[in-house]
Amino acid sequence: FRRTIRLKLEYDKCERRCKIQKRNRNKCQYCRFQKCLSVGMSHNAIRFGRMPQSEKLRLKAEILTGEREVEDPQQADQNPLAKQIYEAYMKNFNMNKCKARTILTGKTSTPPFVIHDMETLQLAEQTFVAKMVGSSGGLLNKDAEVRIFHCCQCTSVETVTELTEFAKSVPGFSDLDLNDQVTLLKYGVHEALFAMLASCMNKDGLLVAYGSGFITREFLKSLRRPFSEMMEPKFQFAMK
Repeated sequence: FRRTIRLKLEYDKCERRCKIQKRNRNKCQYCRFQKCLSVGMSHNAIRFGRMPQSEKLRLKAEILTGEREVEDPQQADQNPLAKQIYEAYMKNFNMNKCKARTILTGKTSTPPFVIHDMETLQLAEQTFVAKMVGSSGGLLNKDAEVRIFHCCQCTSVETVTELTEFAKSVPGFSDLDLNDQVTLLKYGVHEALFAMLASCMNKDGLLVAYGSGFITREFLKSLRRPFSEMMEPKFQFAMK
């Protein structure tokens, strides 16, 4: 293998796939070379074949240093971009992952109101939920599933607005054709919403009303289908 690489030898192609063993290894040079490749021999490997250990370590260090020198400029270019995206995320979203984790881990002075049954749901609707989504006489007479779905709709609309502003802050997005911007938002908004929803969840429930409330997973399970079935997969995704 070493001689073939050093002298850049080329062998006539053999289609017989000769079986290479110690006693007959010289019969077919092509198949012998192919076997060398198949067991993992490489050009770099032969450089470390017959040399002192100190020389091996020195060469390996040079290779690793060269790889880092190639990677570092790319990393340096990505750091400002990552910082801009992070700052845009913190600026444009009312409920970000950091804020949600702080609330869910009990590190806030005012814990969220827990919604765990119909009574606590009605109490929440009369207070902070009404301020957020507005109150409608006709809606109050609807089933709990309909009222909760209405709250989800209102929150989603506001989050889509925040997502649009966030996208505008991403470097290069506003330079795209307007139709391309709309297309990217249109087809990416649902994935973004579900990914962001995961940060507002833990195994026991979901933050609502920008962290003012916490609706339990068991209560959501108790609601009628398809609402109960629609929410459970999102919890499973968030726990991965």
